[in-house]
Amino acid sequence: MFEWFQRKFSAWSPEHRRVVARFPGADGRAEPAVRPLATGMTVAFYTKDSVYEAEKNRLVRSAERLGLPVDAEAIDSTGSWVRNASMKAGVLVAMRKKHVGPMLYVDVDAVFHRDPWPALAGMDCDIGAYFEPDGHLLSGTLFINHTPAATELLQAWADACAASPDEWDQLVLERILADDAASAAPRFRLGILPVSYCWIFDKTDNALGGEVFIEHLQASREAKQKKRAFGRVGRAVRRRRDRVRVIEKILFGRVTPG
Repeated sequence: MFEWFQRKFSAWSPEHRRVVARFPGADGRAEPAVRPLATGMTVAFYTKDSVYEAEKNRLVRSAERLGLPVDAEAIDSTGSWVRNASMKAGVLVAMRKKHVGPMLYVDVDAVFHRDPWPALAGMDCDIGAYFEPDGHLLSGTLFINHTPAATELLQAWADACAASPDEWDQLVLERILADDAASAAPRFRLGILPVSYCWIFDKTDNALGGEVFIEHLQASREAKQKKRAFGRVGRAVRRRRDRVRVIEKILFGRVTPG
């Protein structure tokens, strides 16, 4: 009966609860030791005067606890969530010119659990990405090496997104990589990131073999939610807000209003 009630009225089903990862500090233990020097730069972007500024503050705070530098660029909104996302590749072209060495792109609505660089430093590729079990690429976390081919790939991605601004950026990147891999002379070396580097906090088909490094909190749910009677919000948004409250209490010592 209790499980039936949960499924009927709660935002959190038993399946959702099973995949929630413990955020460091939730059990009162000391925060992870700060490293003296990060291996690369974490880059992100967000739209000005939007909910994404709060997302940026959370990302930066989680990185600070680990001694990880973050360069988060503010951009003007296009007025469309998909078009804003399509600007990702152009931002990364500029970031590649700005920073020396490997970069880690992370969507601004993510948080770090642990230092990702020890494992990333050993990746011999131009770009690293996570692919879902169904084969689709997720562009929320990307490892970008400092190689000529990576620079070429970012420019090709930016050009394709500019030509089709209403197409989801990660579908464009997925297609470019697939076409390149199928060509007679592939130009780009692709590395595969584990799900622990692109962990969607409530995705029930997550298959984790170890600890989470980067957790994604899906702010797009706020931007895309439909209006409901009496100001109600959908279950996916409610789950996100619950999770944000838990993490922000640990990061900032405060509870975010629901």
